[in-house]
Amino acid sequence: MNAGKRLELLKTAVMVLIVVVFFTTAISFYSSYSIVHPPKRPVTITPSHYGMDYESTIFSSSDGMRLKGWLILNNESQSLVIVCHGHGSNKGNVLGMAEFLYRNGHSTFLFDFRAHGESEGGLATLGWLETNDLKAAIEYVKKRVNPDNIGVLGFSMGGATAITTAGQTNDIKAVVADSAFADRSKLITKATHLPPFGYLTVLFARMQGMNMDENLPVNYVGKVSPNALLIIQGDKDHLVDVEDGELLYDKAKEPKELWLVSNAPHVGAYHKERSEYERRVLEFFANSFS
Repeated sequence: MNAGKRLELLKTAVMVLIVVVFFTTAISFYSSYSIVHPPKRPVTITPSHYGMDYESTIFSSSDGMRLKGWLILNNESQSLVIVCHGHGSNKGNVLGMAEFLYRNGHSTFLFDFRAHGESEGGLATLGWLETNDLKAAIEYVKKRVNPDNIGVLGFSMGGATAITTAGQTNDIKAVVADSAFADRSKLITKATHLPPFGYLTVLFARMQGMNMDENLPVNYVGKVSPNALLIIQGDKDHLVDVEDGELLYDKAKEPKELWLVSNAPHVGAYHKERSEYERRVLEFFANSFS
């Protein structure tokens, strides 16, 4: 092969490398931006769609972020369950959970995390700052209702945030964490499917303000005790590994439960095993609040 042909091949290889690096960087940045700045999906239904009376509420997180929620009071109950939605979702998407809890004797409180639904903010942090939002929600219901017992039912980011928050305050007597991840860096890396994209996405998310090291569920799950924890994890989850649920369970202290749901996707256990899901969650809260 003559020198001219070798030079052409080298130029081609360099161009291919540049294109690969460009697209890897661009896709990773887009992925990180979508995670840190999720689109605000509109809240299209209210508790009245389920025949439940409610109060619209506004309260502030510790850093001044104004959050919007719904208080659904069951006058025959002294317990209240806060239902926490996942990343990219909003309080309207978890109304079905509030309905079955209300129907079975619990008051409920739903709210939009920062940068979601009707709440303020443009930065979502997969549980880092959302922990402050849940703490503010707890303080709100304590002042407004003062229930004998407070529980949390959280999904994905909401479940992870519930674990972390319960490890920092004794106000939460029982946590149900559905599809909760153990570590947000691992979650992001898996969500992008290929390690090069994952590592860059994590880097770009850090550059946009997300803290990857603080308020991790894996670091706080052991502090939830003596309050109760139920972990629900589907074995067909494309975002959160079954190993995350098992790791959180192993690091937790009694009282704790782990329910692995066969053929359930991410936050899909309720739709896969609705009757059993309701039975287990209601029984768990009843035992925890007794």
